[in-house]
Amino acid sequence: MNYFTLKIFLISFIISEAVFPQLNLSVSYEGYYDDNIFNNYEQINDFVNSFSLSSAYNIESDLNNFQLYYQGNLSSFRTNQFKTSDSHRFGVVETYLFAADDNPLNVGANFSLRNNRDDFEIYDFSQLSAYINYRHKVFENNYLLGGYLFNRNIFKNLTRFSYNEHNFFARWISAPGENLNITAGGEINYKKYVEQYDYVDYANDALLFKLALNFTWTAAENVQLGLYGELRNSPTEISRYLISEDYYYYEEEIFNDMYSNNGITAGAAINFLPFDQLLLSLEARYMTRNFTSLLTADMDGITSNVLRQDKQTAFGISAGYDLEFILQGLSLEAGWNYLINSSNDYFYDYTNNLIAASIIFGF
Repeated sequence: MNYFTLKIFLISFIISEAVFPQLNLSVSYEGYYDDNIFNNYEQINDFVNSFSLSSAYNIESDLNNFQLYYQGNLSSFRTNQFKTSDSHRFGVVETYLFAADDNPLNVGANFSLRNNRDDFEIYDFSQLSAYINYRHKVFENNYLLGGYLFNRNIFKNLTRFSYNEHNFFARWISAPGENLNITAGGEINYKKYVEQYDYVDYANDALLFKLALNFTWTAAENVQLGLYGELRNSPTEISRYLISEDYYYYEEEIFNDMYSNNGITAGAAINFLPFDQLLLSLEARYMTRNFTSLLTADMDGITSNVLRQDKQTAFGISAGYDLEFILQGLSLEAGWNYLINSSNDYFYDYTNNLIAASIIFGF
């Protein structure tokens, strides 16, 4: 997808807006500097131009909303142009309310694909997803949310890593006080690889459990505080890998596989609205990743008998400014994120700075 294609999309949707008043459109540009685009010790930096387009067509009634949508992105790297990629998602979702303004049932499906360039074409993938979830009001200010998500991820050039995934989740959402919201929940994630192999210590499936707890407190009319925590446990102690020129490339190293480690995540966030048009946000996060089968390696690529362990600390600050006084639907955003990943594997012991600014227009 190139600049000309983006212009054609934009023109066609603007024309359609006059005919279909229930069509929503959002376009955005984000430019960001990333001082470690591969998240490793090499610290390779680049500037990225990212263009996004999303649209949705809604058919609404008092208790029903049917939506067709599209989301697209083109990310162009200035120096490392082989990292340039485009992604697309087409979807449909049906929302039905079993009570006025309450008890929504969501059923949807979408198809996504990502296209890379040059040597990175090996990472091209497509995804078919289908989901259903339902939120039920148990009693005043208390809700039970449950659902199921299915993903079929296909890597056409690395077929041994293609898999089907099932996600079951349940959450209890409560507002015990006027200014306090609490969400507690759990997930069961299971994936089974499309290609099955009868090899010793070579995974054909994987399992992951998650427990999460979130607190949101409105401290003042324009100040909101948040605390969150998550516990992850993967009983799967083997994984998949690819052998090339006597080197082992594990799935975690290629695709950042969430099934490969146990750990915790904890964080805090503050949102402050000094006036109606400006939103300021601060966030801090700490995460551990204890890998269940990924061994550390030295600078020559020789593995040890020690499992990799990461401790990650991240900080972020962002600001969003509503420019509706210039044009309805126009806004600006800017942010800075800093990450420290401390690892017992030298290759993944790194820091990462990311500075970004974006402009968004939606109607």
